[in-house]
Amino acid sequence: MIGILRGMASTITHLFRPNFNGGYPDTPKVLPERSRMSLALAFGENGLPLCKACGLCERSCPDAAIRIVTNKREDGPGRVLDSFEIDLGLCMYCGLCVEVCPAAGIMHTGHFEVSTPDRADTRLTLWPATVATRPAPANPSSEAVRA
Repeated sequence: MIGILRGMASTITHLFRPNFNGGYPDTPKVLPERSRMSLALAFGENGLPLCKACGLCERSCPDAAIRIVTNKREDGPGRVLDSFEIDLGLCMYCGLCVEVCPAAGIMHTGHFEVSTPDRADTRLTLWPATVATRPAPANPSSEAVRA
């Protein structure tokens, strides 16, 4: 009986303390600079992503949350990025993809409010495949290669 009364006394003292959340969501919390939150592609001055479509981030992801679709360049060596998707529902924000990128093409952002009631909305498309970004493939059935 004494234990129950001690527990109730502790609960009542916490009832009258000020809120710990500091006014959230009206006043957003300022987080440290190197916080690991949502991911984004870095873009160059020409408006194209710095991603070289090497696929190292996809291979280094322990949760297989990253999916990259690339095509071979027709004008020389290398690959062209067609699509870059991250499933934030699978991502554990470990930062391995950011560390392994040789071109600093992917980075963490300060956006941390990505919760959603629908699981399908957790898929983040960072680079959509458009016709304007690359020439049309000669043989469409063999060009789509997963890096």
